[in-house]
Amino acid sequence: MPATVFKLVLSYRPRCLAALVATLAVVAVARGAVARGAAPTADEALKLEPRQKGAEFDRPGPDDVRAATIKQEKFDGVDALVVRGPDGRIFRAFADTNGDRVVDRWSFFKDGLEVFREMATNPKETKANEARWLNSGGSRWGVDSNADGTLDAWKTISAEEATAEIVNALRDRDPAAFVRLLPTKTELEAAGFVGPRLDEILGRVTAAREQFAKLAASQKKIGPQATWASMLTPQSPGVLPAGSPGVVQDITAYDNVVVLAEDGGSGVQVVVGSLVRCGDAWRPLDAPQLAGDDGRLADMPAFFAPALGGPTAGPAVAAADEQIRPLLTKLREIDTAMAGADVAARRKLAGQHVPLLEEVVAATAGTDREFWTRQLVETVAAYVQEGLLPDGLALLEKLGDEAGDNDELAAFVSFRVIQARYAAGMDKPGADFEKLQDAWFADLATFVDAHPTASESAEAMLQLAFRDEFSGRDEDAIDRYTAITTAFPGTSHARKATGAVRRLGSVGKPLDLAGKGLDGKDVSAAAFKGGPVLVHFWSTDCEPCKVDLAQIRELQAKYGPRKFACIGVALDSDRTRLAAFLREKPLPWPQLHEDGGLDSRLAESFGILALPTMILLDADGNVVDRNVSITDLDRKLTVLLEEK
Repeated sequence: MPATVFKLVLSYRPRCLAALVATLAVVAVARGAVARGAAPTADEALKLEPRQKGAEFDRPGPDDVRAATIKQEKFDGVDALVVRGPDGRIFRAFADTNGDRVVDRWSFFKDGLEVFREMATNPKETKANEARWLNSGGSRWGVDSNADGTLDAWKTISAEEATAEIVNALRDRDPAAFVRLLPTKTELEAAGFVGPRLDEILGRVTAAREQFAKLAASQKKIGPQATWASMLTPQSPGVLPAGSPGVVQDITAYDNVVVLAEDGGSGVQVVVGSLVRCGDAWRPLDAPQLAGDDGRLADMPAFFAPALGGPTAGPAVAAADEQIRPLLTKLREIDTAMAGADVAARRKLAGQHVPLLEEVVAATAGTDREFWTRQLVETVAAYVQEGLLPDGLALLEKLGDEAGDNDELAAFVSFRVIQARYAAGMDKPGADFEKLQDAWFADLATFVDAHPTASESAEAMLQLAFRDEFSGRDEDAIDRYTAITTAFPGTSHARKATGAVRRLGSVGKPLDLAGKGLDGKDVSAAAFKGGPVLVHFWSTDCEPCKVDLAQIRELQAKYGPRKFACIGVALDSDRTRLAAFLREKPLPWPQLHEDGGLDSRLAESFGILALPTMILLDADGNVVDRNVSITDLDRKLTVLLEEK
């Protein structure tokens, strides 16, 4: 079949609408308008965006875009237009699954895996009406019944993804996003609920709609940058057995689900309550709750255990709630005092803070107890690393022993013991740094062996890989980085590991670096060809980085900016602080910046794990040194300029 006959119908939000409408063979834009022109190029196809938000996929840089190809080929047994990078890796695939020579499946890839797919399942419609997150991208499958670009329902969604959607709905103040998570009467009946119990649950679901709308409009704790961090449950999902009142077949459910969200470095607790499995989708039954200023939560019904602090919780729990409230008030007072305290005052406040948290832990149970235990552990570990709590390590070890059979909590505590012990040792006068580092790496390796699936093992493996890399054992480092991507797909650690592998193999290749400068202008390494280019990853929190800045200035003055260019990649989490620093000490080269610091896309893309990191490019834009030191930079610049 000739490529000119194969119609590429694309119902996406193009970045450059006018250009796409003018050039794509047959383009269906947002309202279905059609325009005819030449066959699409790889560049044009790569500019297409999915209709749905929340998909993370490869967005190739300028060099990879220019080298990309698009051609018709057989893909998964059907005809497709496939976009590949210069190394043959697939970026996009637009498939005709029913043989009518019109694209009805749009696939997006990350690191060679299809992570997101949109489909037009109605043969009379050219717009996507279903969306699937796949492989490391997730497992959810949504339906857009009227093909208007907004999902109406979930066919498949895991418990974790459902709670993440709840956080997103609060963040975006979007009641509709929450409503589509709720079960229908048909789904509840199919799950096994009948009679008065079905009616009771339907009443809860109806109330949840109104309650969520009010909460989303009024809440101030989940800000616009908030992200889902983890889902906590006091136990594995339980089963309501067939034959129980109002249950005609086994029903799987979670009770007392709590979600931890992160917003600007602060943790926020979102109480979700019960989740019920309806077919392939996990459904909430109630509106989520955020604790008030007094820390109080309303009662939430539970299948297997009473919730904390409500009117039906019983005298013991009510008494616990009354005990906790004044403790929370004292904790807030300490947090406020800590903000402006000197070292001596902080040490005193730390001695007050920890016993208060211990009291809160003792007064709680279930999910709440685990939440506050984690808060206690994080607090103690931080104080140990600051040198504010002499007995902190012993307390951390005690908390680890008390975790018992809770493997996740035990791993959480154990990892922080390792980190705190290392930091405290490094701060001791006369410390043997080499010996301490060796012990630390040994502890990390032991931890990974003991807790291979724990989320903390991803961080431990990153540290071990980083050690291998900077010890010159590149193959060992690549093996460890690759293991992270396999064991923890879709995580920030996996993205960093993928970036590190890319950086380790970058010598002799173009550097795919592009983004927005602080002034809002596009900046790319490819635009600086013609002379050596230094890419300087730094932040205002990094003192050695500031020393480098002065020496880079001197070298640019020595050679001239036309012969030696520099691109700064500022990995500050605080954009305001960065801008203030640059106003005071302006730099004569562009500064790329994206929110997230060392967790930003710019850092993850190259596996930047330590600052400063400097990458040197030749006049053709190819990497000649992936980790050049400031002491070697002058010599290497001289060689490059002589070669030119």
